[in-house]
Amino acid sequence: MHRDQIFIAGGQPTVTYVDRQELHVEKSLARAIATPNQIVSLAGPTKTGKTVLCKKMLGEREYIWIDGGQVKDAQSLWDKIASELNIPVERSSEAGTEYTVEGEVNAVVVTATGSRLSSNTNGQTHKVDGMSESLQAMQRRNIILVIDDFHYISSDARTEIVRNLKGSIFNGLKVLLLSVAHRVFDAISAESELTGRFISVTLPEWKNDELEKIARLGFTELKVDCPEAIINTIVEESQSSPFLMQKFCWEICFDNEVEKPPLIRHHHIPESYDLKEMFTRIAKDAGLPIYQKLVTGPQARKERLKRPLKQGGEADIYEATLLAIAETGPTPTISYEDLRSKLSSLLTEMMPQKHEITSALKHLASISLKGGLSSAIDWDEDSREISIADPYLRFYLRWQVRNIVV
Repeated sequence: MHRDQIFIAGGQPTVTYVDRQELHVEKSLARAIATPNQIVSLAGPTKTGKTVLCKKMLGEREYIWIDGGQVKDAQSLWDKIASELNIPVERSSEAGTEYTVEGEVNAVVVTATGSRLSSNTNGQTHKVDGMSESLQAMQRRNIILVIDDFHYISSDARTEIVRNLKGSIFNGLKVLLLSVAHRVFDAISAESELTGRFISVTLPEWKNDELEKIARLGFTELKVDCPEAIINTIVEESQSSPFLMQKFCWEICFDNEVEKPPLIRHHHIPESYDLKEMFTRIAKDAGLPIYQKLVTGPQARKERLKRPLKQGGEADIYEATLLAIAETGPTPTISYEDLRSKLSSLLTEMMPQKHEITSALKHLASISLKGGLSSAIDWDEDSREISIADPYLRFYLRWQVRNIVV
């Protein structure tokens, strides 16, 4: 097999798929999907394998896959579902009768958005019109509705969507919602009457030994001898993300001209391989667009106040807040008090007031949400905690931002 078929960042791995059966995750999800008349929520940290696990468990079943980041409101969701289904039904408004175009089902297609449907729903010119017909079509053919990144959808739209779905779920429609861990109960929050019809499955963070398996499975397949110190380091720097772990292993192979397993002997990765250069390069490529949106902050009518940094230079409230977040490690969850403490250690004077910090956090969360990056920065006013669920943003803050001030 080729390197690109083994270390797959952002795709469906085969050789390097790690079965986490000891955590009973697969069995729990299989049970939840099989349970009738329930809405299922699969939650877990960003880029930790929710999509990979979900598609593996759905297997050969038909499903509609919708990206929550592309859903502006409830109507746009139904438009997307109707477009995906594309059921070949023709209506005559004059006669007031309905005609169904018959066709053989002899193939399965995967659409551009990732849905998996039989061929008789693809390639027709008629588009399903309306929410009720989409729901009836999915119920009739036992098609599962999957909404990825459900937390990206605005709260008002979530409420309307869940209310639209409630009756169909009672009648047998299967719905699977994917979200980040701290948003697992968004569906319940949107519609309290779902209590009792809701099953949540949480995907735990990956442990070091599980991440290590990705490297060992792939390197074994490619006949690569990699030093233990390198494997240990990439595991520690992966931010508990199998996505990043796959990326690291692919980069190591590419840099050392490993494409396929040799017929004789093994590939050897030198102990001198420059991991720092790799981490810095990957961090810049992966996290810069997200960081630039955040550090710019909201539009302002006047120039923002700059505060002097102890390490030299100055920063406005948004840059200073992101620097403080980076100084925490960064960790996936940061308390307000920890953030304030880091800000105090970064600034020489002009420490921002509490309301200025919370205002900056609210704006950063708003920018994340509006930009389809809600897993970037999320501020919970009630728990007084900041969540940085995106491992790529944490990785960027560690290897690009934190290095600047340390």
